Amino acid sequence: MLSRGPPSSKTALASGFSPRRIPSDVSCLVLYEPLEPNFKKQPTRVGTDGGNRFWAPPNRKNAYLRHRDRARLFRWQGGRMTQITTESLDKEQPPYGAATIFTQWRDTNHLLAVTFDAEEKNVAEDYGGWKVLSFEHKPLGPQGTYSSVGVAGDQQQLAAPGSRAWTPQLLPTIYDYDPNPNLPQPVSAGLIGDLPLLFALPAFSAQPHQLSYVLTHFMQPNEWYRHDLPHGHEPHRGMVVTVFLDPSNKNGSTKGLLDQVQDGYFGPFYGP
Repeated sequence: MLSRGPPSSKTALASGFSPRRIPSDVSCLVLYEPLEPNFKKQPTRVGTDGGNRFWAPPNRKNAYLRHRDRARLFRWQGGRMTQITTESLDKEQPPYGAATIFTQWRDTNHLLAVTFDAEEKNVAEDYGGWKVLSFEHKPLGPQGTYSSVGVAGDQQQLAAPGSRAWTPQLLPTIYDYDPNPNLPQPVSAGLIGDLPLLFALPAFSAQPHQLSYVLTHFMQPNEWYRHDLPHGHEPHRGMVVTVFLDPSNKNGSTKGLLDQVQDGYFGPFYGP
């Protein structure tokens, strides 16, 4: 049985946090395309990190299988997702941004990512290899500290304990705040950061066939509603997530507005 959607009563952000909310007229289009390694083009790659073996996706752009027939397109507006037909997308329109993200093995918690379409660039030559998700910590004073997710951050963990709503559903526990018994526990202002990565995280919170259900039911303005569906961290599962400006909403879908969403100007993308 599928989980229920979010409760009817509004779950407010923690008191004292910014009252700013994602405006209802801000929108973009988000394309999800499953991606698989093509081991005939490049054999399985296994590396080591501190003595631990880990699987890594191909680092050549021709070593993938793209499932365009399983592509799904959504309109994100005001914090909510609606599925639309892929014919709504102008293929000639340059994207606002893209990310490719992979799970590893079931017992390997890190997510590996690059901030582009891995079929367009050779990861090793153009990017120096796959990156684990990382964070920048952005203090807001008494309101707490944002954790800004990306692949070039100087921190390996969240700035403060992750929300029970989205940890570990969106971010595995390996990324959670590591408490220091000698310091007071910091206050989280929520999760912001690279927009394609923020959109990608929910895709792995459930099985591939539940993508549309999860995105349209549990992504809400400035927050994430936890579900009880089986997790989607399957071995070698990959996804290209591409964000486009919304051609039907020229005033509410601009690079400047989406930059503000990324930077937390309208509050957290996923609240504390």
